Amino acid sequence: MTLSGKVIFVALSVLVICTAATFYTAPLTTLWLNNIHWLSTNTACLTLAVLGYLRASPAHRPFKRWFVIGALAYFTGGLLWVFEVFTRHADFPEQSDIFYPLMGPCLIIGFIIALRSQLSHSKSWAFIIDALSFSMAILGYILISYLPKSADVTPLQLAVLTAYPVSMLSAALVSLLLIPYLRPTWMMPWLLLSAGLTLEGLCWMQWNLNALNHLPQTSLWTNAGFSVADLLIGGGLYGWQIRTALQGAYHQQCRRLRNWIPLIAFVFGLSSLLVVWWQSGPHPYAYHVVIVSVVSTLVFSAIRQSILLGESEKLLRAEKRLAEKDKEYLQLSRTDPLTGLHNRIAMLNMLEHAVINGASDSGMVTLLILDLRHFQSINDSFDHKTGDAFLREISQRLQYINHECGELGRVHGDKFALIISQHKTDTQLMQLARNLCSIVHKPVLINDHELILDACIGISMYPRDADNAEQLTRNANTALTHAKRSSQPFLFYSKEHTRQAQNRFTLDIQLRKAIKKQEFFLHFQPIFSLGKEYPPRIASVEALIRWKTPKGETICPADFIPHAEQSGLIVPIGEWVIAEAFRHLSLLIQSHGQPIGLSINISPRQFRDHHLPLRIAEQLKRNALPPALVTLEITESAVFEHEEQALEILQQLKATGVRISLDDFGVGNSSLFKLKHLPLDELKIDRAFMVDVPESSADTEIVSTIVKTARILGISVVVEGIETQAQLDFLRTTECDCIQGFLLGRPMPIENIQALLKQTQDSSTA
Repeated sequence: MTLSGKVIFVALSVLVICTAATFYTAPLTTLWLNNIHWLSTNTACLTLAVLGYLRASPAHRPFKRWFVIGALAYFTGGLLWVFEVFTRHADFPEQSDIFYPLMGPCLIIGFIIALRSQLSHSKSWAFIIDALSFSMAILGYILISYLPKSADVTPLQLAVLTAYPVSMLSAALVSLLLIPYLRPTWMMPWLLLSAGLTLEGLCWMQWNLNALNHLPQTSLWTNAGFSVADLLIGGGLYGWQIRTALQGAYHQQCRRLRNWIPLIAFVFGLSSLLVVWWQSGPHPYAYHVVIVSVVSTLVFSAIRQSILLGESEKLLRAEKRLAEKDKEYLQLSRTDPLTGLHNRIAMLNMLEHAVINGASDSGMVTLLILDLRHFQSINDSFDHKTGDAFLREISQRLQYINHECGELGRVHGDKFALIISQHKTDTQLMQLARNLCSIVHKPVLINDHELILDACIGISMYPRDADNAEQLTRNANTALTHAKRSSQPFLFYSKEHTRQAQNRFTLDIQLRKAIKKQEFFLHFQPIFSLGKEYPPRIASVEALIRWKTPKGETICPADFIPHAEQSGLIVPIGEWVIAEAFRHLSLLIQSHGQPIGLSINISPRQFRDHHLPLRIAEQLKRNALPPALVTLEITESAVFEHEEQALEILQQLKATGVRISLDDFGVGNSSLFKLKHLPLDELKIDRAFMVDVPESSADTEIVSTIVKTARILGISVVVEGIETQAQLDFLRTTECDCIQGFLLGRPMPIENIQALLKQTQDSSTA
């Protein structure tokens, strides 16, 4: 049993024992028995109030503190009453009469503090006025009940007698009035407190009426009622708390009840008038009391309604402003703030309506999605303000050409969409797409900078390409993606585009699984030193990645490396290749006993990763490899696309001690002049130059010139694609450093490389 339960059990036991004993005792003993159970229940009420304060949250303690003060005042009154009975004081009023009635006002103050913590200022004042209205009605009712019997009492005594029931009954009504205002989840403590205060007020009213009628205070039910009321009050004070219910229907009922409160108070005041009329020979001042009570109730009701009317006007003004803001937000939610065009949400809604109308009218809907090529370069080279100004200018141009064509919107970043609901032939759409690309391509002058970009467009039509707006949008985006890859200004959607997109998606999933499950493996192709010895000696090996699926199928690198490069998966794949190749090289050197070089291909995206030099250095240290044995092959496109950034990364790689090779030289936009500015160790001539050597005199001369120029610059040369003896004999005359090709060695497992090295070593020894 909890401490509060023990307190209630002890006090209730004392009450039952004392009440039962009064049936068999003399009047003087009965008086003391009543005082005993009164004092025990007063103590229990105070104890429960203190326990409720201690268990309350910090937010509830301010009003709980007033509950404790009220219970303490009532307990003090009880102690003084016992002292007065013990000393046989017969004066009225006594000191106890000061403390007893204080409990009601203290509880009301606590109620108001609780209310103000939850409601607005105006609603709190409305509640206070409602409480005053009911208090005035209760005061009037009690006065007209007391006045006919108060001929031989002083005004002070009448005031004290009236204060007892008025304070308790007013507190009880205020507690009930709080329910529709605060909407508590658990109302049992509220009802216990209201019932206890009502019983306490009624018992004091009966006690005072007996005193005015000079009757003995021997009523068993009145005397026991005081103690029962104390326990009810204590239980209510212990559990009373604010937890607002969340049910909408309950809130609505409470709101309706609040609107009826002034009328209930007014009817309660009028009932006092009916009591006066029914009484025979009422007190002369009874009519005045009733009139004051009713008029006060009316005045308070008028004040309350004026306060709530002002609150309602504020709410109406706030709702009006909110409606205006909602309208503005709705407009903003459908408009792109930068260009003033329709945004993505608005365009999707319009496209859906256009497709629905096209389905009902057997019409056609065309969606064009336009994207600006390399728009990010404007933001990177200048700033976002320049990019925004460029987009605004382009949007104005598109609006001009699109004036009578359809609905135009900006759907994402540098991407615009055009919805055409009119029937147009493919030729007309092609001409429109050319016009759009042409008007975008015209120079834009911003802050004395002349900016020029190209546009690419994807075109999809309903019902030819799609059955709904979502599919139409997806197909237009697919066509746009293929237009970007094909470098064409515009493309119509075809089913082949979807098939290719699905294949790319499937490949992407398979690649991610392959990375996770490590389905890749390495082959190594030997690179031979072209010296005087014959056959040529293996100088190094090139690591080449292979992919074997769980089904046993080996996928060619040309089928998955381009997609891995585009999707960014090449970075984790490249990291695995570096780690695995370094591990194999370390084992190869340990088994062979002589140093051998290793060449690794670095993809363009991997090359742009600023963490690449650090990863290379970590792997060199982990495998204890001399950096000079490792050659990183980097393609022309990766180096010369962003030369300044590439030069910085190349210098960081050189700082690790590795060698740098320019791969596929001659197929890009590089030149021999640019080579002297790069920290290169090796030049790898692309196999395309060797296809017609030595039959083609032009290709023969080009290869010879490259080799001679590279030697002048101090750069070694590797020629790949050697597949015939004639090509090998020609390269011997050019003083080329190294060669690579199927003639001398195909890509093979590392075990075959070890066997080949052992065979070469044995032949040289022999």
